[in-house]
Amino acid sequence: MSTEILEQEIALLRQENASLKQQIAASIAELNTTIAKLEQEISEHKQTEVVLKASQAELLAIFNAIQDVILILDFEGRYLKIAPSSAPSLYKPPVELLGKTMHEVLPAAFADYFLDGVHKVLKTRQIEKLEYSLPVGDREIWFEATVAPMSENTVVCVARDISDRQQIEAQLRHQTKDLEQTLQELKRTQAQMLQAEKMSSLGQLVAGVAHEINNPVNFIHGNLSHLEAHIQDLLHIIHLYPQQSLETEISDLDAEIDLEYIKDDLPKILSSMKVGTQRIRQIVLSLRNFSRMDEADFKAVDIHEGIDSTLMILQYRLKEKSERPAIQVVKNYGTLPLIECYPGQLNQVFMNILANAIDVLEQRIESKDAPLPTITISTSLVAEGWVKIAIADNGGGMPEDVQKKVFNPFFTTKPVGKGTGMGMSISYQIVTEKHRGKLECCSIVGEGTEFVIEIPIQQ
Repeated sequence: MSTEILEQEIALLRQENASLKQQIAASIAELNTTIAKLEQEISEHKQTEVVLKASQAELLAIFNAIQDVILILDFEGRYLKIAPSSAPSLYKPPVELLGKTMHEVLPAAFADYFLDGVHKVLKTRQIEKLEYSLPVGDREIWFEATVAPMSENTVVCVARDISDRQQIEAQLRHQTKDLEQTLQELKRTQAQMLQAEKMSSLGQLVAGVAHEINNPVNFIHGNLSHLEAHIQDLLHIIHLYPQQSLETEISDLDAEIDLEYIKDDLPKILSSMKVGTQRIRQIVLSLRNFSRMDEADFKAVDIHEGIDSTLMILQYRLKEKSERPAIQVVKNYGTLPLIECYPGQLNQVFMNILANAIDVLEQRIESKDAPLPTITISTSLVAEGWVKIAIADNGGGMPEDVQKKVFNPFFTTKPVGKGTGMGMSISYQIVTEKHRGKLECCSIVGEGTEFVIEIPIQQ
């Protein structure tokens, strides 16, 4: 082989060697890059593993901390997983439950009930809530289980101990029953207080009627003896007419009995008795108008007639007494249509307000400069379809703290035994609830008090 050829082959070998070196260097560089990537992936994997372990530890801590029981069950009700294993309300330890069906470890009736719920969840794919109780240890524990679909044939169940809640609910039911009994007792007490208030008002009414009727009855009774004497004398004269010597005997009798006086006095007696009987009839009519006992339903009535009837019943209390002058009543009646109301109940309101006003005016210590005791009653039309009745007195008035309590049940400023404390409370109920109206009190200390009633014309 010539030297020239040998040198060419050597050069070619050198060239191939250089190319091989470049390839090896490239492969080494690529290998280094791959190793670096693997090292990075390994590092990231280790970091992920650390995070997963931390998450697992955190999740395990959460499972161990919660008191709820978490179960994974299949279509047959087989226990696939149980967490946490230390839950105090587990029916049995996990080792005795895992891999077994509910029918193998639980009472048959309960297993049927729970498995029906599992099948319903798997069929509808909807969450189902179940409540049940199981004997755990030496006591009965109530559970509330939330069953949700997990896969095609498995469900997850979270069972929570609700024994405390059941106990609280039982206590609440017992308390509710006690409260219902208390409410019934309060209703009975309220009915008794209403009856007591009615009897109190009835007592005032009877006293007023008795006082008012007493005067004309006494007047009639007093005149009866005179009338009887006059009639006896007249009968004697009539008896003498068939007898002889009539003229002489009549003349003697005329001088004895004063026939002229009888002729003058007898018509006066009869007229006075007629006035007395008319007065009694008027009182009885006012009593009937006030009580309205035969009217239980709404009826269109004249409000002014009800007020006047109430004033007639209270007339004896308005008259002059030794400790005070007569109480004046000023009526400022507007033109009102007939009002649909419960007449008897509304008259009861008028009675309560007017009686209280009279009480205030009687209790007030009158001085020389004190105004004449007066009650002012005003009526008027207000907003469309409404009427207003204002009853005011010029007594001593009420401080603000008393005004705030005036409609409260059992509140009274009267001495013990003088009031039930229910009059204004009942009045407020009658106006606001029975008539869908308003009852307000406005009072200024030293000037007086005004009660304002507003009710719709039509109910």
